[in-house]
Amino acid sequence: MKTRITEILGILYPIVLAPMAWITDAELAAAVSEAGGLGTIGPNAGFKTVTTDVQETGERLREQIRKCRELTGRPFAVNFVVGVTGWDRDFSDKCLEVGLEERIPVAIVSQGSPAVYTPLLKKAGIKVIHVCSTVRHALKAEEAGVDAVVVSGTEGGGHSGFDQITTFCLVPQVADAVDIPIIAGGGVTDARGFMGALSLGAEGVYLGTRFIATQECPAHPKVKQAILAAADTSTIAVKHGNPAQTREAARGNRGFVEERRGSVRILLTDYVRQILVERGGSFSYEALRSPGNSDRNVQSNRTVDAFIHGNLESNSITAGQGAGLIKDLPTCRELIERIVGETDRLLKRLNSIFRP
Repeated sequence: MKTRITEILGILYPIVLAPMAWITDAELAAAVSEAGGLGTIGPNAGFKTVTTDVQETGERLREQIRKCRELTGRPFAVNFVVGVTGWDRDFSDKCLEVGLEERIPVAIVSQGSPAVYTPLLKKAGIKVIHVCSTVRHALKAEEAGVDAVVVSGTEGGGHSGFDQITTFCLVPQVADAVDIPIIAGGGVTDARGFMGALSLGAEGVYLGTRFIATQECPAHPKVKQAILAAADTSTIAVKHGNPAQTREAARGNRGFVEERRGSVRILLTDYVRQILVERGGSFSYEALRSPGNSDRNVQSNRTVDAFIHGNLESNSITAGQGAGLIKDLPTCRELIERIVGETDRLLKRLNSIFRP
């Protein structure tokens, strides 16, 4: 299978593991890369405790990069979340420094301006993919010189824009606007989503939730079972950060600048349903945090507690709308081979429908 994405990244199949904080560690990234896709090391992945030390954060990432290289000789990526000065920029700058020193092959940059890290990464010969949620942001990334963009629709479990544009509507509009290749994210879980994304103008797909439900993923078994039990209505989109908020005002709210404000999608667990009942059906990102808690690490602690330790009784977990399509726990290789293998059947079906 060949697209511009496979050629740029040097991979067999245009399937990219979406980085997820604390979950996409070296083992999971290497498993995806070994199966022919592009594995990605996510923020703080591979560890079970939160650190507030910048140097330790960088060395943790270095350990994961080196471990991934031991496990695979194929290309992999590292995710850099662009930090905000005065909030978490020291951490992201340190991680970038480590990535440059380790000469990683690919960087996936998210939640910030592409002008911040792209020049440094490109100068080092690293392929750069920037995550976007609007046409305007994709154009901005292309202008900054990135090699490709991820276009993430609101169906995804990770960060997406305030406008909550669906993958089906966003991908073709970005494809019409930019010349660089697109990787489509948000709701893709199987060969149908893969083929659909390519039909919309993408040249690769970005899978997060589907890779949580794999054997190599370090997420707690309770998390995987919650995803397997999900139905079509089992997630809810939650906005975070005020779109009109200034940078100064945003410092107490995880440093939300324009690219970091947006939405995440939450799995409807008993804990989340209880919050909905208590609040009369309304729901907000802040409701998941302790009232008045200004600790910048509170969300990381809750993420570790839920995803790694399996405490779903007092924590929420993010998951994409495609969770309702996920019914098993394959290995990464089995999943990728299934997606690629089923494309022939889908093509035959389409050819049987559309005849010249």
